[in-house]
Amino acid sequence: MKDTLLSLINSGKPLEIKRAMAVRMSIRGYSRANIAEELGVSVQFIDKWKPIYFEQGAEGLKLKYKGSEGYLSKQERQSIIKYIQSNETITSSKLKDYIKAQYGVEYNSPKSYTDFLHQANFSDKKTQKVNPKGQPE
Repeated sequence: MKDTLLSLINSGKPLEIKRAMAVRMSIRGYSRANIAEELGVSVQFIDKWKPIYFEQGAEGLKLKYKGSEGYLSKQERQSIIKYIQSNETITSSKLKDYIKAQYGVEYNSPKSYTDFLHQANFSDKKTQKVNPKGQPE
């Protein structure tokens, strides 16, 4: 039991760490009030996770959410990055049009398009003809 809790504590996932620490401290005899104060959680948090641990073990304390499936496959994403790299310059709006036409996907967030640009080692910043910090001669 101890080793499984330690593996969760060393997982690097803050919520899993808090769950494991709360259970571990409870097993070691700390009061619920002390645990809640030390970990910054509620007493109900401790009451919820301790029985789950005894019923399911450390697996029960792990995060279950794995994220949603993306709109595009890995191959499609790689194809888009290759498309971006095949252009000398490309705008976010041109990229948006390309993705919508080729894959039928339109993202709500402009960040999705700038993420593609960054993955292709492109910048989403506009270049300036004159350095604004330069000294005029």
